[in-house]
Amino acid sequence: MKQSVPEDLYTQLGQKISLTSSGPNLLALYYIAFDDLAYLDDVMDRIQEDFLIEKIDKKIHSLLDAADLYSKIGAYQYIIAHDVESAKDAEEFAKHFIHTFSEPCIINSHMFYLFASIGISLYSIDAQTIDELINTAKSTMKQVQKKGKNLIGMGQTQPTFASSELYASIMRDLPAALENNEIYFVYQLQYAIGTKRFTGAEILARWEHPHYGPISPSLFIPIAEQNGMIAPLTIHSIITASKAFEVLQAERIHDFTLSVNISPSFLMTSQFNETIKFLTSNYALDTEKLRFEITEEVLMDHTDYLKQTLLTLKQYNIKIELDDFGTGYTSLKHLAYLPIDALKIDKSFVTDIDTSEKKQSLFRAITEMARALDMEVIAEGIETEEEHQFIQNFPAITAQGYKYAKPLPLEAMVKCIQHT
Repeated sequence: MKQSVPEDLYTQLGQKISLTSSGPNLLALYYIAFDDLAYLDDVMDRIQEDFLIEKIDKKIHSLLDAADLYSKIGAYQYIIAHDVESAKDAEEFAKHFIHTFSEPCIINSHMFYLFASIGISLYSIDAQTIDELINTAKSTMKQVQKKGKNLIGMGQTQPTFASSELYASIMRDLPAALENNEIYFVYQLQYAIGTKRFTGAEILARWEHPHYGPISPSLFIPIAEQNGMIAPLTIHSIITASKAFEVLQAERIHDFTLSVNISPSFLMTSQFNETIKFLTSNYALDTEKLRFEITEEVLMDHTDYLKQTLLTLKQYNIKIELDDFGTGYTSLKHLAYLPIDALKIDKSFVTDIDTSEKKQSLFRAITEMARALDMEVIAEGIETEEEHQFIQNFPAITAQGYKYAKPLPLEAMVKCIQHT
């Protein structure tokens, strides 16, 4: 039976699901409830309540893109739906939502704070239908609501059978996919602004499933984390890097780096350093040109252990890049304490930077901080000529994005480098 949501929203969700099914992204649905507002009836009249609702509405709209869906569905309850590339992106949007409402409200000389509980469900990880999508987000919201204020719950952290035909297939088929060469790797080129040439590339995993066709990394990477396949997948990508280095050397392409994403769950295992030692000893890895990308989330826990792990990598001359910088909670303490060589500025700081003075100021501040800490800067997600023109003001920066090249197979990447 249909949920008690507006008919037009239900129809629009169906249309969005149809589009998502044929594309690489996920559809994230947020069920949001502002908590403990009943007491405001004692201090607000009808006009003031309408004013508060209008204020909430304006703030929510400031967070949305044109293609997002948004609807008020109850007393201080809302639904938002938009496309994301990964579960992490969905969570980051929810964090940004809560941060946006962190400032106090003042109505009728009363100052108070708005606290939200947010449940998130993802199509098609958590749900295959509109009802499942809404139910999962709503039940997840209610679960986190019991635990405190300003909390976020992800439905995909506990997949249910109803959401899981595709999930179960990926879980089952992933081990064989590596052996059958269904998983392959492409290269996202990186462009040095100052020298106007390609100087590196990030290695990205792709999966062509024999039944489902292309499987988005945003689907199979989190599942690889859960079923223990992330370590073999990472090892496979490092071996792929060694083969790529051989091809680059044969083509006389020098001073070219390759970056491999390292999962936090693999990085923090006791066998990680021994695995890297074995790979560097037995494969043609040019470690001075090899880079490992780690995410901000790994910095939050076990900092001392992480420092020792990273220092061991430095013994092999492997450089460390901090990916998606600015989307997590990295403190200056972490940057000063840990041996980080480069910051990758998240694309959210770059998108439409040519029209946003705040983004421009943040970008300059990050680059100046990185320079003070003797770190390189890589700007991700540059897609338009306008964004490129702004980035050109920073000749020391390396840029990455569709403006310069889409992810390419190795042979196509080599040709692209040679014709730059």
